[in-house]
Amino acid sequence: MPRFRTLVGASTIATFALIAIGGLVRATKSGLGCGTDWPHCSGRVIPIFGEPAVVIEYSHRLAAAAVVILLGTIAALAVRRYRDEPRIMWASVGAFGLVMFQAVLGAIVVKLELEAESVVLHLGTALSLLALLIYLWASVRAHEGDSVARVDPTISRSARLAALSVFALMLLGSYISGTAGAGAAFDDWPLMNGRVIPDLTIEAQALHFAHRLVAAVVGIVVFVIGLRVIRRADEHPEAARLARVGLGLFAAEVLIGAANVFTGLNSAFVTAHLATGAAIWSAFVAAWVVTSPATDALGVRAPRSGAPALAESR
Repeated sequence: MPRFRTLVGASTIATFALIAIGGLVRATKSGLGCGTDWPHCSGRVIPIFGEPAVVIEYSHRLAAAAVVILLGTIAALAVRRYRDEPRIMWASVGAFGLVMFQAVLGAIVVKLELEAESVVLHLGTALSLLALLIYLWASVRAHEGDSVARVDPTISRSARLAALSVFALMLLGSYISGTAGAGAAFDDWPLMNGRVIPDLTIEAQALHFAHRLVAAVVGIVVFVIGLRVIRRADEHPEAARLARVGLGLFAAEVLIGAANVFTGLNSAFVTAHLATGAAIWSAFVAAWVVTSPATDALGVRAPRSGAPALAESR
C-alpha cells in the first residue's frame, strides 16, 4: 500500500531528524534543560520557555513524541494489513517496541544527569531504530513490486561491514563527547599539540587520539568497500549510488571533524558531525538492505547476481 510506505518513509525521516536534534541538545549542553524531570519539564507539562536550553530540550521531547505516534500507527496498520508478510509486520511492531525502549532510555539518561555510558546506549538504540526503519521501507517497497535490486550476499556483507564500522565509530565519538575534556583535548588538526602521537598518559588526550585513530581505520574500510560496490555499478546501480553518497558524506565528515577542533566544538559543527555520521550509517545500511537476501522474495526482485531471472510477482 503506497500510503503505508509513505508513512514508513516519513517515520524514517522523522527518526533521522530526532537524532540530529539530539545532537543539537548534546552540542548546546541542553540535556538538562528540563532539569531531571521526565516526562514533565521542570515540573510542568508545558514549560516556561525562558531559556534556550529549555526550548531545545523540549523540542527534542516533542520530536520524540511525534516519532512514537508515527511508529505506533505503523505497527497498528501492519498488524491489520500485513499479517501475510511477517517480516513487514514484525519489523513494524519491533520498531514501535524499540522507540518505546528509546523513550525509557531517554528518561534514564535524564535521571542519570547525562552519564556518558547511558548517552552512548541512547544513541546506539536510535541508530538501530533508523536501520530497522530503512529495512522496513525496503521490504515494503519490494512487497509492492517496486524494487529491482539484485540480491548479492557478497555486496550485502561488505556494506554491512562498512555500516557497522561507522556505527562503532559513532558510539566511540559519543562516549568521548561525554567525557570531560576529551572532545576539546586539542586545538590543532591533523596533529595533536603539534605531535602525531600525543601524551597518552593523559586520559582526555588518549581518548581523543583513539577517536582519530579509529576514524582513520574506519575511513579506510569505508573507502575500500565503497569503491568495491561502485565498481559493480552495472550490476547494482542502487547500491552503487548509496555507496557514492556514503563516501562523499564521509569526506565531508572528516572536514566537519576538523572544524570541530578549530572552532572549539562550535555547536553547529558538533550537530552537523552527528547528523552526517547518521547519514553515512543510513547510506551503508540501505546498501546492505537492498542487496540482502533478508528482503528477497518480497515482491518483484531482480535475480541474484549470476542467476537466471526467476522473479515473479506475488
